[in-house]
Amino acid sequence: MKPIRYLSVQFDKRIHPDEVRFFRSAVIEKTERKSDLFHNHKDNDTKVIYRYPLIQYKLLEEGHAGIVCLEDGTNDIHQLFQAQNLDLRIGRKQQTFKVMDMQLRYCDVSLTASPIEYRISNYLPFNQQRYTRWQSLEGQDEVRAELLTATLRGNILAFAKGINWWVDGKVHVSLEKLSLPRIVRFKGQQLLAFDLNFSTNVNLPTWIGLGKGVSIGHGIVEPLNS
Repeated sequence: MKPIRYLSVQFDKRIHPDEVRFFRSAVIEKTERKSDLFHNHKDNDTKVIYRYPLIQYKLLEEGHAGIVCLEDGTNDIHQLFQAQNLDLRIGRKQQTFKVMDMQLRYCDVSLTASPIEYRISNYLPFNQQRYTRWQSLEGQDEVRAELLTATLRGNILAFAKGINWWVDGKVHVSLEKLSLPRIVRFKGQQLLAFDLNFSTNVNLPTWIGLGKGVSIGHGIVEPLNS
């Protein structure tokens, strides 16, 4: 079991899914790039720091802009709230954001005796290479399901590594409900986005992200029947 610090912040403003990246950029500029946890780039450099994001920008309840912070991210988020105001430019609009809800707690991330079912939304499991692999498997539903399941398991393990949790057992994943994927543009590439239900023997914190694009609201996880 790994107890982790967890902070969720919901703001009063609703934004469109396509505006999450602008929301992220505005927060980064408001904090004057003092912490690389906000943007995952090296100081004064365009090089990406490849790691699981500990500060994630999202749409939360009813489309409200939100931020989820894990571990060290719960400390560095204070740099945002030290600003004189939360006037943020979202695209061409300047808006004043106010905190609507903030919850700080510890979450116990662990393997569980019984599987827990989750919903994951706007999930980007594949890079371009695996997307091509998926396309080549048309008509082979079982093989496609195995590929998607293995990728999701890998994403859970990447999350575990990101929070420094040594998983002392096997992670099991099962797909429960899968809707037809849709093609989205992500960093100049065509990728598949999924909404699906899955079960796993891992206790995952609400609203964390899995897969690609976690820092801008992709792959949001919510438990079912919680």
